[in-house]
Amino acid sequence: MALRIPIQAPLLLMGLLTTGLAQLPIAASVSRGFWALPENTTVVEGAAVELQCGVSAPGSTVQWAKDGLLLGPDPRIPSFPRYHLEGDPTRGEFHLHIEACDLSDDAEYECQVGRSETGPELVSPRVLLSVLGMSERPP
Repeated sequence: MALRIPIQAPLLLMGLLTTGLAQLPIAASVSRGFWALPENTTVVEGAAVELQCGVSAPGSTVQWAKDGLLLGPDPRIPSFPRYHLEGDPTRGEFHLHIEACDLSDDAEYECQVGRSETGPELVSPRVLLSVLGMSERPP
């Protein structure tokens, strides 16, 4: 004895499922990544320098690290008075500006984007800032 189901019932069920799914909000996929990366840079002691960091990562915290030490997300970088972030954060610009470089600034730097709802943590390649002392200044 076979159970007979009218063909319209499965179609009706399918229609209800499809309609219900179509009404669910689907999060837009947001591409996260760097659009500007820092580069190895050499600067003469006393000069200013800016290391680039451009990110596409809405809602994420961005900060720099110097020799592995996190400088913090505050654009003024209070622990390093000669350092601050430049650029427009709403456009993803988090450039590290260092005023009056001295030999203590000679280090490795990286830009770090914190994990958020849109994706995992991102870390730029480490770059070297070389500061030439007064005696090393080119002629």
